Amino acid sequence: MNREITLKWRNRRTTVTPDEIVYIESYNRHLTVVTVNGKTEIVGKLDEFVKMLPHGEFLSVHKSFAVNMRYIKKINRCDVTMTNGSVVPVSVRRKSAAVREYDFYCKSAENTERAAKGENADGVSASGRKWPEK
Repeated sequence: MNREITLKWRNRRTTVTPDEIVYIESYNRHLTVVTVNGKTEIVGKLDEFVKMLPHGEFLSVHKSFAVNMRYIKKINRCDVTMTNGSVVPVSVRRKSAAVREYDFYCKSAENTERAAKGENADGVSASGRKWPEK
């Protein structure tokens, strides 16, 4: 289930689903919500906005940034590169937790993909045939 979120800014309203959100940036009680279709600015607090999003899909990598793990291309020592080319900073204090959560997310996604193919976590199908590594 992917419920819609209405983003309100002045006289404009934009409706998005959490899957469309690439990342959120916070500054001076304003949020910039970057989606696959553009960006929208709203008034609010990052931690309150993130609470509305599906648990386990968004990662707080900095006091001013939360990213959708689905759109992470790579994580470096001090930043995250998103699939849209944006580079988001990672705070020193949150780096190890961010990497750990992202690794868990990737493993969960791999297991979900394998389950959809009828394989177990070791890549073995119900017939006992082992699938090649990607």
